[in-house]
Amino acid sequence: MKKNNNILICTGGTGGHVIPAVNFGNYLILKGYRCSLMLDKRGIKYANNFKGNIISIQSSHLSGNFYFKVKSTFSLFIGFIQSIFYIVKIIPRHCISFGSYASLTPLLISIFFKFIKKIDIHIHEQNSVMGRVNLFFLPYSKNIFTNFEHINNIKKEFYHKTHHVGLPSLTKNKILFDKLDINKEKIIIFIYGGSQGSIPIIEYFLLMFNELTKKEIEKIKLIIQSPYQLTEKVKETLTKLNAEYQLKDYYNNIHEILIKTDLAITRAGAGTINDLIVYQIPSILFPLPHSMNNHQIKNAEYLESKQCAIIMHENIFDKNKNLEILRNLINDITKRTIMKKALNNIPVPNANELMLKVLLDEKK
Repeated sequence: MKKNNNILICTGGTGGHVIPAVNFGNYLILKGYRCSLMLDKRGIKYANNFKGNIISIQSSHLSGNFYFKVKSTFSLFIGFIQSIFYIVKIIPRHCISFGSYASLTPLLISIFFKFIKKIDIHIHEQNSVMGRVNLFFLPYSKNIFTNFEHINNIKKEFYHKTHHVGLPSLTKNKILFDKLDINKEKIIIFIYGGSQGSIPIIEYFLLMFNELTKKEIEKIKLIIQSPYQLTEKVKETLTKLNAEYQLKDYYNNIHEILIKTDLAITRAGAGTINDLIVYQIPSILFPLPHSMNNHQIKNAEYLESKQCAIIMHENIFDKNKNLEILRNLINDITKRTIMKKALNNIPVPNANELMLKVLLDEKK
């Protein structure tokens, strides 16, 4: 092991950025490295399981009115000073960005120290479209780790730095297809929306569910992750229809739910896409319509192109057409089986292991 085994991981914002960073950081700690996680206050709630040093800095995006931009600029300046202090204190051998605007100031400081102290900068991109912060730092990065095989907006001049590694996760391997029982008495449908909300998904699902026959409803058990403000509406609707359901605002045991899920109705963040592949779950995807660079639409299109998922767009929702899609997935076990087999054909690299090998300059 190299003399300086300090590693800094910077990220923030949503769970889609923070959770893979936490997973990789914990893997590094398990391997004997001293790992610090630098992130903003918004991202801290996703880092409860991190086993290393957590550093909170101020940060903000710049989208908003004049007063918001002034406030955001001040936050970024404070974050810049904080980043200097902590990076001088840690002097990491490697600085790894998992994206989000919270990575901006740590990466800027790391570039400066790159020429004074030996700090290598690396970035990991979870989505099929690279985010703006990661994109800006491509020229200064030694390695570019990607979740998807192809990233839409990387210039050819950076291809030689790119390593397709997948997404750092707790699950090492896929759940074996032949161990999943798809002939259960009840079809389990899991409806959830990731860290950026699920209200539109639930509302559109209820519109379709209301149109199902009594016989179709009797086939289904629903597991729904719903925000508080929608709870009463969901309960009232499903109780009237005599539907079997389980309802919570948040599930801590999401991986236990995924392993028994037959159909997922969800967003299309990178973490969600990875889970659907690992647990081989046919899905209806509602990409977040205003995601940065339309990355959720691109993520969803990846699964749809593999015939593993069906996309529904909330801004052009066609109830009758989408109802038939839902009915088909509920009633046709062959369709779900074909989708599962297609998911089984998508490789899931061991991202933690592959990334560490690259950091150590080992051959693949």
